[in-house]
Amino acid sequence: MFTITYSIIPRSFYCLRMALPAAILIALIAPSVSCVRVQRTEPPTVLIAAASDLIKVGQPLASAFEHSTGLRLRFSFSSSGQLEQQIRQGAPFDIYAPASRSFCQSLERDGLVDGEDKVYATGRLVAWSQTLHLHSLNDLKESRVTRVAIANPQYAPYGLAAQQALQAAGLWWAIQPKLIYAETVAQAFQLAETANVDVALVARALVTDAASSFLPVEEKLYRPIEQAAVVLNGSKNKQAAHAFLDFLLTAEAQRILHEYGFGPPQTAPKTSNR
Repeated sequence: MFTITYSIIPRSFYCLRMALPAAILIALIAPSVSCVRVQRTEPPTVLIAAASDLIKVGQPLASAFEHSTGLRLRFSFSSSGQLEQQIRQGAPFDIYAPASRSFCQSLERDGLVDGEDKVYATGRLVAWSQTLHLHSLNDLKESRVTRVAIANPQYAPYGLAAQQALQAAGLWWAIQPKLIYAETVAQAFQLAETANVDVALVARALVTDAASSFLPVEEKLYRPIEQAAVVLNGSKNKQAAHAFLDFLLTAEAQRILHEYGFGPPQTAPKTSNR
């Protein structure tokens, strides 16, 4: 809708008005015409520092969340430990989603989070090979297996779970010469996918769509992998970030997580798995 303001025009103007082209006349009057413009505000994009086991499930979760709320997500994937270091150095994330709740607790102790963390799923460890069929973890001792990849236990919860499982199975020292350490669990999977190693101990969420079969590692052999998320104090989109944490516990999000091999969240006291 236009609001038109009329200006006082000198008498001399009327002598020239008939000689002026209509376009010039409009140009003279136009500055006194104002209109109301409505500017669109883009919805905020929530930035998530996410453990690399979420690489494949991240897009389905983001699509479902955007469809439900109109809010967008953008993931940055790495190992849980490396992401924690980036956050401590001031990286501008809204949410931290490591593969172990203990990383959230570490930031919470130092006052770097907004509210409590939420455990939304349980990760599962598997042994996967592009070329070999595995019957049990004991197969890793066989001569046909020359290289085994795991994520670095110092930074990656799935790497620590792999170490715990191998130790519990009495295999840790036997396969030491075969171990290849990857920076992240996703990199460990990539090493096996490209046949640079024979076997990788990785997240089930990374192999659900892989052509080869996988060997589930007995969950009693390693401590629960609590997939957690927390809103960070430095977030500029706290309301949207908290909305995503709530979404992770909805039936729709849980269905998507289940499809990618995650188990339901376990209600247990806060413990360390680092």
